[in-house]
Amino acid sequence: MSGPRRGLVVCLIVLWVLVPVGLAAARWPRYWVWIAPELTPMTWVQSVALVVAGLGCFLVALVLRTVGGRRWIWPLLGAGLLALALDDRFALHERVRDGYLAPRGVSVPFLPWVAPGDFLILGVAVVGLVLLPAVWGAVRADRAAATALVVGVVLSAVAVGVDSIDPGTWSVSAERVQQSLEEVVELGGGLSLMAAVVLRLLGLLDAHLPKAKPKPRAAAGAGASSV
Repeated sequence: MSGPRRGLVVCLIVLWVLVPVGLAAARWPRYWVWIAPELTPMTWVQSVALVVAGLGCFLVALVLRTVGGRRWIWPLLGAGLLALALDDRFALHERVRDGYLAPRGVSVPFLPWVAPGDFLILGVAVVGLVLLPAVWGAVRADRAAATALVVGVVLSAVAVGVDSIDPGTWSVSAERVQQSLEEVVELGGGLSLMAAVVLRLLGLLDAHLPKAKPKPRAAAGAGASSV
């Protein structure tokens, strides 16, 4: 892995650690206030990571349009990531759940652990899994990007699974811990997906941009002979 790509990975790992720790410390002992609820600084950071990943997908598609390669999945992936960013930033599916579905008791019979109306994000996850083979095919040539994609998918799946559990089955203190950890895992998933996209973009640029030619060294003693 090249220096810039390695630096990107290190920076994102550091960011994953510092953001939750910093937000928790800023509101201690009410550590969950800026992490667990919706529309907090934590969800803002998550939405920024998804926006960067989404825009990066369109840049990858633009590069592939020039150099050739599978590119149809990248605009679709970018649009999906931007939609997730909007959902994170404005709590769209939570508004639909709390405003329309939950009051009417709309639920999925074969998902008994899911609270009424809380199945929307599971549907989004299913769509992502359907598109995953195409995304994998687009990044597997880049080992670093493929690894970041696997990490992102695993962390996102864990976050969705934990988030789907009915919060009414937890005590208040346990729910705060559970929701805070779920948001930390979700942030890690978003940063990993962002890493996968940016690593793929950097890999393409590194492979296809013209390399700068080293400047020829002046012949030894040339200055003396000219004198």
